[in-house]
Amino acid sequence: MAGKKVPVVRATLTDVARVAGVSRQTASRVARGGVDVNAQTADRVRRVIEELGYRPDPVARALSTGRGRVIGLLTHQLTDRQMGLGAVSIMIGVEQAAAELGLGVSLATFAGFDPATLQDGIGRLAQAGCDGVIFMAPWVSAAKTLRALDTTLPMVSTSEVPEYDGPTVHADAAQAAADVVDHLLSLGHRTVHHVAGPGDWMSSQLRRTGWERALRKAGAEVVEPVAGDWTARSGYEAGRRLAADPSVTAVFTANDEMALGVLNALAGAGRRIPEDISVAGFDDAPGSDFFRPPLTTIKVDDADHGRLAVEQLMLQLNGEAAAQATIVPHRLVVRESTARRSS
Repeated sequence: MAGKKVPVVRATLTDVARVAGVSRQTASRVARGGVDVNAQTADRVRRVIEELGYRPDPVARALSTGRGRVIGLLTHQLTDRQMGLGAVSIMIGVEQAAAELGLGVSLATFAGFDPATLQDGIGRLAQAGCDGVIFMAPWVSAAKTLRALDTTLPMVSTSEVPEYDGPTVHADAAQAAADVVDHLLSLGHRTVHHVAGPGDWMSSQLRRTGWERALRKAGAEVVEPVAGDWTARSGYEAGRRLAADPSVTAVFTANDEMALGVLNALAGAGRRIPEDISVAGFDDAPGSDFFRPPLTTIKVDDADHGRLAVEQLMLQLNGEAAAQATIVPHRLVVRESTARRSS
């Protein structure tokens, strides 16, 4: 009907990237006036921006014209029992690195990881005057959610997020898990049983991948993992199951807290550690060297993890290209909970 008003739908950065045939990260760089994009590609993106009438949201526009010397930290709720000491240590590293640069840190938390909730968190940080955002996205669904975001704020993830092309800073969890398995196999154990973390956590999946990969490479049997939820209680329940199987001589748990539960259950069942069963964890949690016996584990410097994330964010804020993936080093810490398999 003539004269009927047609609703105007605001073009998003995702629309620009799709039409221009580039990644969302590249579209964001061009929209922010970045110089680290091929000239021909940048021209194409700018034409699409003009054709679609894309305009950044007012808050992001204000930030681009007057930086507030504040970075945002977006993370899952601090009351979440699964958050873990590692995440807290990363947050401390972010705060310390920001303070050294004279930057403030504004924190926003989210209860879920759907696009609307995360978009709201980004908006709250933008309103707080943040120039860029460091976010913790530990779940498997992270890539889909992050691709749906509409913001020009520079971002860095502290988690490994497959299929996400933005900058990430993370440990090589799969390789670290493989290093644990290789250590146990070198001690003469025919295979290594695994207590896995929650299936919807990327770190859990990656540690399981590394465990399985190392076993298959060595031609060792791959036994179905026992499911845990990062807690000592779940480790204890898993340990009770493992203690009932006389063929078990080596166990790799996806974190140290579950390892603590496993150690308790095995000791309660009369299984000696490491004489009967070797146990190794992951994270080198504070106090793991005082477990009984002290725990063999993987150490990642979580404070350095946070500092590296700040460095990658600052590169973007200074108009430079951030690395797509920055790997935080890890090392195997061998203690008394693992030993050569008795004959």
